[in-house]
Amino acid sequence: MERQHRAVILSGLISAAVGLLAGFLGGRLATPPVPAAPAVIRAEHFQLVDRDGQLRGRLGLDDQGVARLTLFGRDAAAPQVSLAADLQGGARLELGDAQHQSAMVLQTEPQGSRNIALYQAGNLRLGLEVKQDGEPAVNFYDKGSRLITLGLTHQGDPHLVFYGEGQKDALDLIARKNGDRSLTLNGRNGTPRLVLGLKDDKKAALGLFDRRGKTRVALMDEPSLILLKEGKLVRALP
Repeated sequence: MERQHRAVILSGLISAAVGLLAGFLGGRLATPPVPAAPAVIRAEHFQLVDRDGQLRGRLGLDDQGVARLTLFGRDAAAPQVSLAADLQGGARLELGDAQHQSAMVLQTEPQGSRNIALYQAGNLRLGLEVKQDGEPAVNFYDKGSRLITLGLTHQGDPHLVFYGEGQKDALDLIARKNGDRSLTLNGRNGTPRLVLGLKDDKKAALGLFDRRGKTRVALMDEPSLILLKEGKLVRALP
């Protein structure tokens, strides 16, 4: 009986020793904790280079405090991508082509206007804009000059404008929601020379003007014809 009691005690001691050894080895062999990476990296300037040490990107602040991200191709002579945010709340994204010329510019102004400009061989060809007052427009360009504008007025009326010399209006066409329609042909100085209109979808009118913009002839529903000189009535025909 005493021998059996000793065997039980010895078995318990062996089990305790094995457990203690296993715990000790487990603690020694466990993977040590990895130190946490810093949550924030603070710097005023970063540079991105390829395997050959060629500059391919830059992130930082310029002399005016504008935050700018610039990405380069193999030739770092001019950026292919430039993203900037100024201190006043404006933002600008510019994409370049293989000839180091502007291909597209997307810009927002703090006052609320938005613009997209598309270029071909460095020349502005197409512009999309939403003005500060909310008026949208599509502008077509040739050789640096705006030739056509298609847009909406602040009231939502569609209008079309063709430009002549000196960026002056040459032709204006507008269709208003209240039924008014008008076509205006302007002289080189931008003054109206001919106006064809429809009032409230009911009354039609045709006006001819001199170079100073004064009415010479007015053809309307009632009376049918009015002749003027220097703004004064000369003759009216029923």
